[in-house]
Amino acid sequence: MNPFRLWFTGAGWRVLWVALRRSGRDDLHAQQNLLRLLAPCIPFFLYIAWCAFFIHGAVTDLGWNVVLVMLVGGSISAFFAIIFIVRQKLEERAYDKANPAVAVKLKLSLYRESCLLATLLERLASEVAMEKELPPEITVITRRVLLDRLTSLNLREGLEPWLLDILLAPDGHWPANLKLRASYGWECLSVLRWALGVANLPGPTADPKYTIADARSLLTIAHPEKCVVLPAWDIRPARDATSKFFNRCWSELTARRQLVGVQEKDVARALEARAAIQEKGYTADYVIGTRTISELNNDFLWQIMLRAYNRWQTLLLLVDVMCEEKPPIELRTLYAGFFASAEPQLAPPRSLSPLSPSVPQ
Repeated sequence: MNPFRLWFTGAGWRVLWVALRRSGRDDLHAQQNLLRLLAPCIPFFLYIAWCAFFIHGAVTDLGWNVVLVMLVGGSISAFFAIIFIVRQKLEERAYDKANPAVAVKLKLSLYRESCLLATLLERLASEVAMEKELPPEITVITRRVLLDRLTSLNLREGLEPWLLDILLAPDGHWPANLKLRASYGWECLSVLRWALGVANLPGPTADPKYTIADARSLLTIAHPEKCVVLPAWDIRPARDATSKFFNRCWSELTARRQLVGVQEKDVARALEARAAIQEKGYTADYVIGTRTISELNNDFLWQIMLRAYNRWQTLLLLVDVMCEEKPPIELRTLYAGFFASAEPQLAPPRSLSPLSPSVPQ
């Protein structure tokens, strides 16, 4: 990262915060990074002081009138530059509308599948909320409202039997294991909302903030055919980044001997890779909060790896859908497994080798 752009990005401030927190642990790498981050501030403040001195001198020698004329001239130049940039952006947007990278039919299909998943997750949120005792004056109407919504979107016909069964179940009657499995669908929805162009996709190291507003926001889109849906080439970088993150988590679990059926040569290779990362310092590893992958406990590491695996599955399938190599209905096949009565394959089994072609590379 350019140190001069550090203060203008949220990611840059996070880098500074991590360096500050870790430097208090006598982390030599963090202390060195903190010095590197703060060093550019010295010439910056010197430059500000020089500008203030120059302006003061100009006002003293030339007077305020001349300085104001110079400022007005500079402002006019900046104004025309802004007009040129805005005009160029509008022309690019008009071209994209006339020549969309994603066909309208594909946009609508992706939107419909996203709405179905959002509806299922809204029902899940209602079921979780009903675990607490509700006041007697409150009447739960989630089931009826959501079924009417599916009917209005023409999604109820042809719905998988088990999905229809759980939507028809009385409010508050979802079993605990179903609610646990269904919660994995939130990451899938996060990816779909990002692909539809209505939300950002947090990095794999970020703490996800799933809310019911995320699900409901899709229903507020009046013209889904106008969504700026991401084409396949814009989705692939996120897929590859998720793949690398997943494999780093898998390698760490291998080094800790948390996987079943892993050969000793694979454990040795994972230990060697971890040692090489640790030798370079915390910046060579993924940082979750202020801790690296190597510093996470086993349960939390499994949790973030599972989330990465489900994200990767969604992104991998989404690339094929955007390339029109697979129909959008395949997305339903993916997320419907989270709501199945039988245990779905939510993550690679612990005995699977990270070099297997069935997991991301």
